[in-house]
Amino acid sequence: MREIDPDSFALFFENLKTLTRKEREVFDLYLTGKSAKEIVELMGFTDNALKFHNKNLYSKLGVTSRKELLLYAALMEQEKRKGDA
Repeated sequence: MREIDPDSFALFFENLKTLTRKEREVFDLYLTGKSAKEIVELMGFTDNALKFHNKNLYSKLGVTSRKELLLYAALMEQEKRKGDA
């Protein structure tokens, strides 16, 4: 696994605040392990609408894939648990 850039992670974390309500809903569904197909069904989206939201998510959060998005999200949760301890 490649090294995580602290600046990229900080950008990811800071820019979570910039997500629209729909983008945040999609983000949260990915965090629960939902697939793209499941998200399309749950949100009542077309495939193209989900692609649009994914593009915006990736751009705002500075990631290039769902894998990277989930990696940063896992790190975010790990940091959150450290802070709660």
